[in-house]
Amino acid sequence: MFKEVLEYDILVKLRKEDVHILNYLLETEDNIMNIRSFEGEFLKVIAPKDTVVDAIKLLESAKQFIDLEIVSLKPNDGSAG
Repeated sequence: MFKEVLEYDILVKLRKEDVHILNYLLETEDNIMNIRSFEGEFLKVIAPKDTVVDAIKLLESAKQFIDLEIVSLKPNDGSAG
């Protein structure tokens, strides 16, 4: 039996110094994604299944202002970490 995917983890590569700029940019869009914490060198962002495409588009548009790269997209295993 398959478990329904409710959220996705998006791992983003960027300089830790740029996280605050990304936060300011993401505050303009409510309830699309949630910035969590760094996992090693990657920032973990969580997006609900209904907004994951919009979250990726928003992160891609942030490239105009900061150097970032979306490294992976995977179903969230239920951890908020």
